[in-house]
Amino acid sequence: MGRIPYRPRAHTRPMELEVRHLRMIDAISVEGSLTRAATRLGSSQPALTAQLRRIEDAVGGTLFHRTSHGVAPTPLGEAVLEHARTILADLDDLARAMRALRDRPQLRIGVLPTALAAFLGEAASTAVPERPVDLTVVENRAEAVNALVAGELDLVAHVDYPGRECFVPEGVALVEVGREPVFVTVPPEIDHQGVVELARLVEFVWLTDRYDGGEFTRHVRDVCAAAGLRTPLIRTPALLSAAQTVRRGDPVVTLVQALVSRGGMPGAVAEIRGSPLRIRHVLLASSLARAQAERISAELVRAYRRAARSQCRVPGWFDRHHGWLGSASP
Repeated sequence: MGRIPYRPRAHTRPMELEVRHLRMIDAISVEGSLTRAATRLGSSQPALTAQLRRIEDAVGGTLFHRTSHGVAPTPLGEAVLEHARTILADLDDLARAMRALRDRPQLRIGVLPTALAAFLGEAASTAVPERPVDLTVVENRAEAVNALVAGELDLVAHVDYPGRECFVPEGVALVEVGREPVFVTVPPEIDHQGVVELARLVEFVWLTDRYDGGEFTRHVRDVCAAAGLRTPLIRTPALLSAAQTVRRGDPVVTLVQALVSRGGMPGAVAEIRGSPLRIRHVLLASSLARAQAERISAELVRAYRRAARSQCRVPGWFDRHHGWLGSASP
């Protein structure tokens, strides 16, 4: 019983082994025959033999010898096979993991550009690691609810206001995240110590970046009516234009979110006494995603509270007020 002849080719650059070469060596060892290995690999026996010789050129020795029953690994072949099978097993594990990732259903989340939007992707990934997150911007409440009902989204991060709570149709669950106050930058002519009366603001033009189908504007109207005040003129300019207006010192009131955001509005910020303008952050979820929405809500609360310690536009506000999203205690 002789070895399969090893014939090194002189003056040629050895090829580098590839995964297909490792699978070829493994197939020859498992089948114990070049003919059967060729059939398994969808090749011919002469082509497989020629390829084996090139592999042996690369490793510098004979990998298989002939036996009465076919072929068996040489000592060098055993050593190469040991490493080859380890590599192939790792690659198979990687392929299975990649298939699992591809096959996982996405968690499709719609989001409004609110203070929570910056936390939502990471919070959802942390709370629901088994599903990759796909975020989509939604412009208004009706669009969001319609997408949930139609099965186009699994969950929506949305907002509503006191007395103007979200309508939740059958098959959609609402999970409350928490309430957030609305702060303001005030005109230079108003002297304040970080707190301003609502009545002093309504004579000015208000600027807001809240695009939610006009619900926030209606909330302002409700609050002013309850206080016996007229509704101020509200405009929604582009953020850059609003920021330039504030920097010029124009007599405007700018409504801002409680947390500092990248590229946010400049200027000193004050709270409105009693915080009559407020936002409730909610998650709307399909019935199948209710449990996941609750887990994401808890993670969002933790993320917001961490950020509130250093990013609140009115420093220490959440420490002085309980029951809000950024407060340490409910």
